[in-house]
Amino acid sequence: MKLREIRAATGMSGNQFAKELRWPQSRVSKIETAAQFPTGDDIVAWLAAADASGEQDAVTELLRRARVESVSFRQEFRKSGGAGAVQRSVHDLERQAARVATFQPAMLPGLVQTPAFMRKLLALPSGPVHMGDASSADIEQIVAARVERQALLYERGRNLPLVIGEAALWIRVGDLETQLGQLDRLQSLAGLRTVDLRILPFDKATPIAPLHGFRIFDTEFVVVETFTGRHQLLDPDEIGLYERMFQRLQEEAVAGEEAARLIQSVSRQLATGDPDR
Repeated sequence: MKLREIRAATGMSGNQFAKELRWPQSRVSKIETAAQFPTGDDIVAWLAAADASGEQDAVTELLRRARVESVSFRQEFRKSGGAGAVQRSVHDLERQAARVATFQPAMLPGLVQTPAFMRKLLALPSGPVHMGDASSADIEQIVAARVERQALLYERGRNLPLVIGEAALWIRVGDLETQLGQLDRLQSLAGLRTVDLRILPFDKATPIAPLHGFRIFDTEFVVVETFTGRHQLLDPDEIGLYERMFQRLQEEAVAGEEAARLIQSVSRQLATGDPDR
C-alpha cells in the first residue's frame, strides 16, 4: 500500500512512526494492511509526519479506488454455485452485522419480499434472467436463498431499520394478487422487534434526492446495487454521509400505526380501484 511505502521511506519502523503521529501502533498497522481505511485527516497527518505532503493527490486517488468494491452479477452467476452463491454472499454480509439499515425509494427489499413477489421481480428484463443469463433453476436458487436470509428478521438482537418510499407500495410487480399478498406480508413484519419499518409518504417532502436505494452495514460499509452489480463503499466519510441521510429519512417517515394505516389504504385502493385516500 502506498502509505506503507511512504512510511518505510522515512526509515522509521511502524512503532516509531506511530509515536511520531501519537497514535496507537495498532492503528498504523491496520491502515498499512488495509484492515482499516484512513480518513482524509489521517492522510494529511500521515504525510506530514513523513514529510511527504507532495504525495497527497496520488494517495487520495489510490484510496478513492480502493474504497469501492464492485461485484458484477453476470460474472458471479458464472462461478461455482451460481446465482444461489450470490445470495448466500449477501446473507453472510447480513449475518456479520448487528445493524443493517435499508432505504429503498421505490422497491421493497429482499428481506421483506414474498416468494411470489421475488419470482415476478426476478423475471423482469432488469432482473438476472436477462441481465445475468440466469436460468429457471437459478431463479429458484435465488428465491430459496432469499427466503433463508429472512430468518434474520426473527433473530433476537438484530437491528433492521427500514425506510421505504410510498412508491414502493404502489408499484405493481406481477398481478394484483401478488402485490396484495406482498403488502399483507409487509404489514405483518411491521410488528417485529427487530424491524423498525417506516414509510416516506407522498404528502411529505423528501429530505434527500431519492436517486437510489442503499444499505448500511453497522459502520463498516454501504452497499448500493445497480441492475448489473453490487458496489460496496468503504470510505468512512461516505459511510458517515449515508448514515446522516438515513437519519433524515427516518425523521420524516411515518412509523407504527400510521405506517400500518398507509399500507392498508394502499391495499384497499389497489383492490377496489378507488383513488380516494
